[in-house]
Amino acid sequence: EGEDYSDPEAYPTGAELYVSDLAGGNVEMITDNDEYDAEVSISPDGQWILFTRDVDGQLDLWRMRADGTGEEEQITHTPEMQEGGSFYLPDSETILFRAWNRADQGQRGMPMTIFTIKHDGTDLRQITTEEGTNWAPYPAPDGKHFFFVKISPGFNFEVWMMNLETGEQRQMTFSEAFDGFPAVSPDGQWLGFSSSRQAEEGTRQTHLYLMDISSLGISPAG
Repeated sequence: EGEDYSDPEAYPTGAELYVSDLAGGNVEMITDNDEYDAEVSISPDGQWILFTRDVDGQLDLWRMRADGTGEEEQITHTPEMQEGGSFYLPDSETILFRAWNRADQGQRGMPMTIFTIKHDGTDLRQITTEEGTNWAPYPAPDGKHFFFVKISPGFNFEVWMMNLETGEQRQMTFSEAFDGFPAVSPDGQWLGFSSSRQAEEGTRQTHLYLMDISSLGISPAG
């Protein structure tokens, strides 16, 4: 109460993770603390819940067992960086995420970088090396590609695809509107994303779009 959430340092304390069935029933709270817990995803094998936790203004990645047993485990320990937006790759061990430097926090077009890390906190790797905003990464089911958002000149948000092994990039959307929040179907046939290309003038309205990406050959291995 009384918090100013326009302040980039202010995250809602007491934000918790919940689980429910697909109809919205059987709701159960699975974290219980005074911190900010959010940006949650689950490993493809269903064993791990992955999320971001804010402790005293410091964002890090955490994991916990999907059945609620065991300890909540901190994955990243980087006082100078703010991690979040994380997803497991198909191996249910490697994590794809974005981070920004705390010194850059709050600025327009905030620089962000995409990394991978093993969920035991080892093998941290920087994936994007270019300057600017590299944001909202989402893994493809082949384990070799991911989709993410870059800000082009003119402050234009576009969706791109990148090969984790070669670093090759391919632009997927071409619009002067906002295109972001990519997600890929489990079979690798469809790319979903949000776009403001049909928004009424003067609004920030977005709609969901689907793109047929079956020709990209990013279906699950085997």
